[in-house]
Amino acid sequence: MQFARMHKEQLRHRRFSLTRHKHSLWALPAFGLVLVAALWTVTWLQLQSTERTLIGQKVRDTEKEAASFERYMQQAIKNVDQTARLVKHEFEQQGSLDLPRLMREGLVESSGLVVLNIADASGNIIARSQPSGQFNISDREYFRLHAERDTGLLDISKPVVGRGSGLSIILLSRRMNHPDRSFAGIVSLAVTPDYFTAYDQDADLGKQETLGLLGLDGTFRARYVAGAATSAPDSGGPQLVTRAQTNPIGHYEERSDVDGIMRIVAYRKLADYPFIVTAAQSTNEALEDFYQRRNNYLGIAAAVSLVILVFFGVVTLFAVRLKRHREKLKIQRRFLETLVDNVPSGITVRSMRPGTFGRYVLCNESNRLIFGIGPKEALGKTVLDVMTSPYAEQIMEFDRQLLASPMVQDIVQVRDLPGQEPGIYHLLRAPIFGAEGQVDYIMTSATDITQERARMDELELASKVFETTADAIVISDADDRVVMVNAAFTKLTGYDAQEIVGRILAESPFRPIDVAESVARMDRQLRDGFVTAEVSRVRKNGTPLSLWVTASSVRNADGTLRNNVRVFTDISLLKETQRKLEQLASLDSLTGVPNRRLLHDRLEQAARRAQRNKKEMAVMFIDLDGFKNVNDTLGHNVGDLLLQQVALRLQMCIRLSDSIGRLGGDEFVIILEDTRQPADAMVVCERILTAFASPFVLDGHRVAATASIGIAIYPEDGMEPAELLKKADVAMYRAKQAGRKQFKFFSDPLMLA
Repeated sequence: MQFARMHKEQLRHRRFSLTRHKHSLWALPAFGLVLVAALWTVTWLQLQSTERTLIGQKVRDTEKEAASFERYMQQAIKNVDQTARLVKHEFEQQGSLDLPRLMREGLVESSGLVVLNIADASGNIIARSQPSGQFNISDREYFRLHAERDTGLLDISKPVVGRGSGLSIILLSRRMNHPDRSFAGIVSLAVTPDYFTAYDQDADLGKQETLGLLGLDGTFRARYVAGAATSAPDSGGPQLVTRAQTNPIGHYEERSDVDGIMRIVAYRKLADYPFIVTAAQSTNEALEDFYQRRNNYLGIAAAVSLVILVFFGVVTLFAVRLKRHREKLKIQRRFLETLVDNVPSGITVRSMRPGTFGRYVLCNESNRLIFGIGPKEALGKTVLDVMTSPYAEQIMEFDRQLLASPMVQDIVQVRDLPGQEPGIYHLLRAPIFGAEGQVDYIMTSATDITQERARMDELELASKVFETTADAIVISDADDRVVMVNAAFTKLTGYDAQEIVGRILAESPFRPIDVAESVARMDRQLRDGFVTAEVSRVRKNGTPLSLWVTASSVRNADGTLRNNVRVFTDISLLKETQRKLEQLASLDSLTGVPNRRLLHDRLEQAARRAQRNKKEMAVMFIDLDGFKNVNDTLGHNVGDLLLQQVALRLQMCIRLSDSIGRLGGDEFVIILEDTRQPADAMVVCERILTAFASPFVLDGHRVAATASIGIAIYPEDGMEPAELLKKADVAMYRAKQAGRKQFKFFSDPLMLA
């Protein structure tokens, strides 16, 4: 209480501190950020003002350049037009033209920069200031324009490839007329685009400045871009024409299609000719020096900002660290107060120092839950004070061993605590050394492992059951990938664990044979939690294996699938016994062919197939002739041998798809499916009679035996199996009455008679 009152008094009188107030701590960085923001605002506003001033000056310079280029183009076009007018006048006044004279008198330029051509009304070049071969221009657009009507104006063509020179040229042409004003031809002056852009040789143009001569049709006649003439198309022509129709003089900014450079474009529409001149200067070139100065200013501002931020950052960091250090001290104090009590193991520390030897200096609350001894009962006392004699003496013996050989002790101890079942405890004892290397304390960590040992015993028992059970067990994960098989599995299937573990069961050597049924079983297992079924598999050596499987799903607490457990029981012996019982119940014990029950079943199935497929079927009733005489004279043993031989010969006379059975005594029935006509049954009967022609050798006796056969046809003789069998029997008796050793078909009219 005294310490608490002193602490409150200090809080009342201490001065304001940034590190002691939550919100004031962030005033330092906030003030630094305000200074940086103000610096950048002033810098940015100044740079914006300077940039606008320079852009305005560059606009004025570009407009002056456009005005100068306009004057040049007016004069250049006018000079060419004067020559065209002179030639036109000379031709229309004289009726002919003496071009060499005009060239000698200097009225027509002969330097080669301008080439004059005279074409007649048919488009044939009749005179030219430069020598070349003969060619015709009647298909040229400018020629057809003059031929169709007399506009009285100078026409300036789009750039074309000259037929005389093969170069890109522009033609300035006028129409020439006969005295009756009919079309006499044209005078054209061919100039290269350089003729118009020669202005740049005298002008002080920048590296990225452009000049252009644009027709009102939206096509550039000449253009100078970045130091050279170009014929590259520019999609901005039509937009500029539209702009010039509204404002004959103006400027704008655009990015060039030719080189992608942003420029300030000034334009002027010519007053006397249908053209627009343009002059453009690169914005980047105009602001190149400004950008350099701006980078310098920004660098200085960044450096100053960095200094401000670093200064306030360092100050803030020190303040934050001081605050965190104080908070850590509080946290460590609370941590040390609660750590020992919150450790799930029983933690104790006993002194080994003289004066306090053997006494507890630390004991957490977990000891109360484990041993029933808490801090109040243990602190300041020895083991003899808090434990019964046997266990106290054990602890003291452990102390002597640890002091003699200071190292960690790992001990499992069984204790009988009052009112509790015997418990198993895991003790970890470690020395705590002093400054001179002596053992000053012994720390003990005690954990109750009674339940853990019980779980380990259960797991060990389950493992033994897993390995010793006679049934094969396969455990797979949620993806049905095998994680474990037992020894019985290897013994039953022949596959080692290495061949199965790690593989998806459906893709392993022990995969299901019935894939569709296996998928259905898995669906039922996931739905119901378990499934049982009879399945077939193949051993590693290739032999078939009949199994009864019980499959279960093991799920996590949240319901998600964890494992699949399958237990396989070998039922091969049971299946073999079942097969033999079924064989005894379905086959004739003497001849091995189907007995009366199985024969009737096959006959019903054959009748249903014939009805479904709309096909014929024959039922043959066979009875041996004189069989009773064989039994009476040679004995029943020979009679039995005869029946066996008869069954074999009958089987050799039919197809694999046909069926044969013994009704009893010496009566046999053959079912012929998919017969196309009665002749098919006749062929089989002939085959049987031929097979019976040879005598049977029975126990040293040669016995001649024949057969009488009756035949009923489905559906002519009946639709029901019993009806067919009865009518085949009737037909067989007719065969016997007719002399035996033959076959007869059932005939309804005779039978009714």
